[in-house]
Amino acid sequence: MKSAIFGVAGQDGRILSGQIHAQGQDVLPIQRGRTGDPLSDPDWDDVLRREKPDRIYYLAAQHRSSEDAADESANEWIQSFRVHLEGWVRVLDFVRKHLPQCRVLYASSAHVFGLPAQCPQNEQTPMAPFCAYGCSKLAGMEAGHFFRKEYPIHISHVLLYPHESVHRGPTFLSKKLLLAAQQAARDPGYRIEIGDPEAIGDWGYAPEYTEAMQKVLDLDEPDDFIVATGRGSRVAEFAEAIFSSFRLNWKEHVVQRPDLLTKPSRKLIGDPAKLLQKTGYRPSLALPGLAARLVHDLKVGS
Repeated sequence: MKSAIFGVAGQDGRILSGQIHAQGQDVLPIQRGRTGDPLSDPDWDDVLRREKPDRIYYLAAQHRSSEDAADESANEWIQSFRVHLEGWVRVLDFVRKHLPQCRVLYASSAHVFGLPAQCPQNEQTPMAPFCAYGCSKLAGMEAGHFFRKEYPIHISHVLLYPHESVHRGPTFLSKKLLLAAQQAARDPGYRIEIGDPEAIGDWGYAPEYTEAMQKVLDLDEPDDFIVATGRGSRVAEFAEAIFSSFRLNWKEHVVQRPDLLTKPSRKLIGDPAKLLQKTGYRPSLALPGLAARLVHDLKVGS
């Protein structure tokens, strides 16, 4: 078994690559530039033509955290559609022409739901994204649906809810809290600022999500699946769980700054029932156990 991974340098790509290597299988890492999209690597098609992978994971992404500086400029829209649609379509067209037996997976996002009225969300929940990231991810899914319908290609999509590891960038909530608690353990006066401690999210453990990706491609029939824990928690609970692992009171080190938020608050909680039914698997590590595991991984990595 040989797998090609677009976006191998990102969190999910790194974890997935490690898992596949641990199974004694080959990985073709495709990463050029920050996002890992094929348009940044002029040689990606030559690599696939030569190596003939059995599976392709399209994890290339152009995204930011809820507290990263907002940039709904033309450039963000162009780059998002370049990575999540144009690059993806080129890969699909290559598979159609040269690797029709290859199984392909596209990593989509809960952001395709926008501000959903339904909670939890499932695969039938209406999709109405409102940002460049969500709109371009939905466009990528629609392209995948087209190719899956028109050609005999095994194409699956996974709608990923927030999934964390120590490989997250420092502006993402989980990593921001981890680093802050670690610093506060050394400096009692250390403080960080977060947008909304009452915001609710469905956070899981990233290695379980990349495991789910593999199980989706194991299925004989391609399909679309929500990958989530199905459990909602407040940001305050996340902070409390992480800081308590360092024997600290989070309220003494976390300051609320609503003006930091660059995305509207929404209640995104996924229903992984279909994933469980079809694969026998679902992410199980949620808060507070998730926080304890992240702290453990951080300390081991240090």
